[in-house]
Amino acid sequence: MGKAIQDLLNEHEAILHVFSILDNMLTSPIPDEKRDLIFGDELVNFLTVFADKCHHGKEEDVLFKELENLGVPNEGGPIGAMLQEHVMGRQLIALMREALLSADLATFKLHAIEYRDLLRSHIWKENTILFSLADELISDARQMELFEKFEAHEENVIGHGVHEQLHAQIHVWEGLYHL
Repeated sequence: MGKAIQDLLNEHEAILHVFSILDNMLTSPIPDEKRDLIFGDELVNFLTVFADKCHHGKEEDVLFKELENLGVPNEGGPIGAMLQEHVMGRQLIALMREALLSADLATFKLHAIEYRDLLRSHIWKENTILFSLADELISDARQMELFEKFEAHEENVIGHGVHEQLHAQIHVWEGLYHL
């Protein structure tokens, strides 16, 4: 597995882990609306910054363009399908944010479940189909170059140290929701 693809796979693992925390929040035997609304706000921030701007940004601005240059079709192909799901995810994040602004925890939870289910399926498709294809088509040397572009993307788009701050936030949530 090349460095660029491994980086994206690692980010998928972090996102899936956050969904496990979300699952614990959703099924908590001790409801705490205030705690859950704060978590919801922090989760929306995580999904906006880490999952969308950082992770999806790396895919859209670097990996997908590289794959298109190598002949993988966008329209009617796996790239186009993934891009469409990124758009759907952004719409669900907006709906979660809207629900939180109204302190409507029930509606937030419904949209969070929709987003979680969309992304779990999306990640499975990327991991098993698109990333396998990318790893076959892109040499290890070129993947190292793409990884360097990923690092620059993180620095320029989300800022220095933000990636690490978001991972630290995950550990706080683990304590809140006993994971």
